[in-house]
Amino acid sequence: MMNLSHIASRVFNTPLMIDSKKLAAILAVLAPRLGVEPPAVEAALLTEQRSRKPYAVTDAGVAVIEVAGSLVNRASGMDAQSGLTSYEQLGSEILDAATDPQVRGILMRFDSYGGEANGAWDGAALIEEAARIKPVWASVDDWALSAGYLLASATDRIWVTRTGGVGSVGIIAMHLDQSGWDAANGLRYTTIFAGDRKNDFNPHEPLSEGARDVLVAEVERLYSMFVDAVVRRRSMNGAAVRGTEAGILYGEDAVARGFADRVGTFRDALAAMTASLSQPKFSKGGTTVSEATQAATSPPVPDLAAIEAAAREQGYAEAAEIVVLCNIAGRPSLAGDFIARHLSVADVRKELLTLRAEAGQDEIRSHVLPEAGATAKQNLDENPVVKACAALGGPKGVK
Repeated sequence: MMNLSHIASRVFNTPLMIDSKKLAAILAVLAPRLGVEPPAVEAALLTEQRSRKPYAVTDAGVAVIEVAGSLVNRASGMDAQSGLTSYEQLGSEILDAATDPQVRGILMRFDSYGGEANGAWDGAALIEEAARIKPVWASVDDWALSAGYLLASATDRIWVTRTGGVGSVGIIAMHLDQSGWDAANGLRYTTIFAGDRKNDFNPHEPLSEGARDVLVAEVERLYSMFVDAVVRRRSMNGAAVRGTEAGILYGEDAVARGFADRVGTFRDALAAMTASLSQPKFSKGGTTVSEATQAATSPPVPDLAAIEAAAREQGYAEAAEIVVLCNIAGRPSLAGDFIARHLSVADVRKELLTLRAEAGQDEIRSHVLPEAGATAKQNLDENPVVKACAALGGPKGVK
């Protein structure tokens, strides 16, 4: 038997990252079972019946991971058969692909209106971590909205079809007041509780002002988190993101406004990633390589004095991480320039990935073990390049 109270608790009185039309479709299914009038919805939205499948790997080493249907924090077997994708299952697939030696790149295929806010940020963070190990791209056909777009924004590159939609950067929450229906059916509920907030969002009573204020505050908090995530990952302006008013951007307009990178189908995205992975690599056996690739594999000694001076302006922690990242990428000489330009670590990573693609080098890797997420972070103070920077700054190190 379907647990209606459990389902209702995941839809009502909790902030959601989902397109409003899709929420209306969900309510149309739930409402008759809860004894309320269902809203009018587009019939096409009621036919969503995609199920989760394990990711496939192409001959070129591209893992294709589906992100389809409504997104939930966790899903039971019955939920999965109803067209839901759980962040928990998605995270497992991302982690498997990121640590799978057969996989050279990950292409996430999106067709989701979004879903629950709980778990969405953890899922996006895991995608971002995977992108530090291997290229991770997103192909949107046809939707990556709200929580779906939060996940897509964590990838290195977003492709969208001409009619595909991205964005819907917003938060929505709904309270179900069925007190009128109760009264019409001769029902009257009496609630005994301790603690002023304990009876908040009781569906058998109108929403109180105190409960409304609590929900509004949480919606605003999550909205700010969502905007900040898109601004950081897409290198966008906060006012521009908020200016969309949680609207949907399509095809070329999405690219023009910075919410996507390319217009193309899933096949286009797959072909492009396959081509990028098959570019000539430097041969250890002495095969001739281009001058640019040779220069990248044999970088000049970095100017540590310049790095140290720039590090004083930006701050030790950020600068040290940039130095280490450039060192891992085989481009230590670029660290000083990145720091002097006050680039964030995310922006530095994007520039290094662009240089890698242009030079045809191996993808930039973080050199972390699969279990690194459960262990302490690397101590940057032990890095030889960082030690050199600290030494130049005197006994107290770089400030």
